[in-house]
Amino acid sequence: MIRCENIVYSYDGATRALDGVKLTIADGEFLCVLGGNGSGKSTLAKHLNALLVPDKGRVTVEGLDTADPEYVYDIRSRVGLVFQNPDDQLVATLVADDVAFGPENLGVAPQDIEAGVARALDAVGLGGFERRETHALSGGQKQRVAIAGVLAMKPHVIVLDEATAMLDPRGRRGLMRAARALHEQGMTVVMITHFMEEAADADRVVVLDQGKIALEGTPAEVLTHADELLGLELDVPPSCALAVALGRGGVAVTPQVDEDAMVAEIARAFTGAAAQGEAPARPAAGEAGGPAATGSSCPAAASAGEVCLALKGVSYSYETSSRERARRSRRRASARRAAWGSDPNEVWALRDVDLTVRQGELLGIAGHTGSGKSTLIQHLNGLIHPTEGTVELFGADLAGRRAAAAAKGRVGIVFQYPEQQLFARTVFEDVAFGPRNLGMSESEVAERVREALDSVGLAFDEVAEKSPFALSGGQQRRCAFAGVIAMRPDVLVLDEPVAGLDPAARREFLDLIARLNEQGLTVIMVSHSMDDLASLADRIVVLNEGRVALEGVPRAVFARAEELERIGLGLPAAERMARRLRAAGVPVGEDVFLTVDELAGALCSLKGVRS
Repeated sequence: MIRCENIVYSYDGATRALDGVKLTIADGEFLCVLGGNGSGKSTLAKHLNALLVPDKGRVTVEGLDTADPEYVYDIRSRVGLVFQNPDDQLVATLVADDVAFGPENLGVAPQDIEAGVARALDAVGLGGFERRETHALSGGQKQRVAIAGVLAMKPHVIVLDEATAMLDPRGRRGLMRAARALHEQGMTVVMITHFMEEAADADRVVVLDQGKIALEGTPAEVLTHADELLGLELDVPPSCALAVALGRGGVAVTPQVDEDAMVAEIARAFTGAAAQGEAPARPAAGEAGGPAATGSSCPAAASAGEVCLALKGVSYSYETSSRERARRSRRRASARRAAWGSDPNEVWALRDVDLTVRQGELLGIAGHTGSGKSTLIQHLNGLIHPTEGTVELFGADLAGRRAAAAAKGRVGIVFQYPEQQLFARTVFEDVAFGPRNLGMSESEVAERVREALDSVGLAFDEVAEKSPFALSGGQQRRCAFAGVIAMRPDVLVLDEPVAGLDPAARREFLDLIARLNEQGLTVIMVSHSMDDLASLADRIVVLNEGRVALEGVPRAVFARAEELERIGLGLPAAERMARRLRAAGVPVGEDVFLTVDELAGALCSLKGVRS
């Protein structure tokens, strides 16, 4: 289907983004491409449908040379590419028009386009969204619209360039099911991802490093090599990580890419384990890992800090005009509720949210795509104001002009893809923008910039006078963090801060976030990663359809597996495997396991081996 013959490509004429790549992709193959940030993955993807043409070498698609302008139209109708950031791909204001854009340009008959649009939207779980406005969709919903737009063109090959990066767990599972279904129907699938579980589903895995192919083979051949993958700034699948951790503890098991196979392998190793050791005792209700309370509230994390943010009965609708919101805000609360509840056309992004945040805590916010997470955090420093209810910062209502202005400095928000917040000529100017707008002297500004860059691991003397756009992707993200931290906010709000980063950079950023929190900064982090929230958060709030569905400490929240599944979320990998081990007869106890090391420690103790 596709042949890459010794392709070389450079963006600047000096550094090779691709360096002699030899690769063939068979018709109907499911290929996964892995690699750290800057390894050449996206550059390779753009060569597969002639968005880029090699400086040296040759790429052919079904025998058509991508360098021949005569074949570009044919190649792009055969190879559909979905980018990591959907905003780079959406072109229309309405969902149906966006999905129809490709088929229209391919000359599909108008009477066939509408049915094709409906099928494509159904395939990505957005049936009925045809008349929605694309700008009002969540990041994950936008990504699914972009995927539907490619599927509507019925390509022979679909290339997914980290297309699951902004999706919730259900969305990732749904996209993987769709990818497998397309593969089973004969479509060639090329998936670029940082999620090792997704790579495990492929027929073949290719790992890029500095523009070259470093590893290649079946998932079992590639993904079980923990040391090599870590050296390439990648992770291993959670099942293999558990095998490695058990090995360190003296329990030898063969790493398996598939979790069910790994569970079966461990179950065989622990035959008779109950006679050799005792399962951990079941914690009492309210203790870490113990049974959760009934209702939406789980045991809350203990916190001595005062309340810094409070949301009281917050509801928000994007469809309500600012004039209508102002008019309604002057009504009595009971009258407002009655009037709004009777409007069947209102679409609520948030509904009756009550939430408090205490100083010094790290609060995790989870929820399915479109659950209201990004809308919620935009209320926290007055970027948007509630249609109903109040938001208070240290007791001051953010509806007041002075309080809202003050909140901009006290609550810093880092949005998805924070590097898109960069704009200045130099790193110094970019990071200094916030402090200068707070009216500080130049000496104070310089001190703040140096302090902020140091806190995110960027050397002031090395980067201050560089263009932020000359930095690597990871450095750009650190620079954007620094621009917010330089304002010394009381609260730092992070919306999917590690989305799109390779595993090594992801670990670095999560360590940075933990360090800032340990230094006393209140952190609110939105994430689709249950593992990240399990390892970092003091408390987790789960949103569902704009409402708070669950709230409590991580072990209590993750004890509610059935409710999380209904909402469309998952469990940390360790707890997911622990439940499968219990079902396989391994008595690991009833604790909720937040990390693979915790689970490995329990298994080693059960086996009578010191971990």
